[in-house]
Amino acid sequence: MEFRWFLIPILGAFIGWATNVMAIRLLFRPHRPVKILFWRLQGLIPKRRVELASNVAKAVDEELLPLSELISRLWTPELERQLTAMIIGVARQRLLERLPSFIPQALREVLQQSLEDNLRREIPPALQELKGQLAAGVPFSIGQIIAEKMNSLDLKEAEAIILAVASRELRYIEYLGGVIGFVIGLVQLAAVFCY
Repeated sequence: MEFRWFLIPILGAFIGWATNVMAIRLLFRPHRPVKILFWRLQGLIPKRRVELASNVAKAVDEELLPLSELISRLWTPELERQLTAMIIGVARQRLLERLPSFIPQALREVLQQSLEDNLRREIPPALQELKGQLAAGVPFSIGQIIAEKMNSLDLKEAEAIILAVASRELRYIEYLGGVIGFVIGLVQLAAVFCY
């Protein structure tokens, strides 16, 4: 068998690998549109950056981390206990500051205990109501914050971040292009010998 027949799968592997390398590079580059004959070429991420950021923001807000879920995870019984203790502590301090000094200590303690009992009874339902109001009506979007951060990143910074996170997977995609190209070359070689 002649060496030239081995060139078919080798060239197929090279073409498959090179095509995937180019496709991955075209995700990020060129940063600014470049006119080539009748086409304007710009990297996918630079070209659709705002749209990508908007879609990520929407996915975060609706699917990954809705505000209601964030509030329910942050709003724990321990948080409620801490808030209740803090409110009672502040109320007790304000009561002591505002009570005239001629009021006897025994009456002060009764007033403090009465205030504390009332607050312990009233604060938990009020906190639950506040939790519901926060989940229902706070105009707050984590996705919007993420979109703003994504849009404010320099394109080179965004490229560096994405490559740092996915460099191994992108390299596998490049190699897979070579493997697929090699297999296609073998199929072509078999077709040549069969006919």
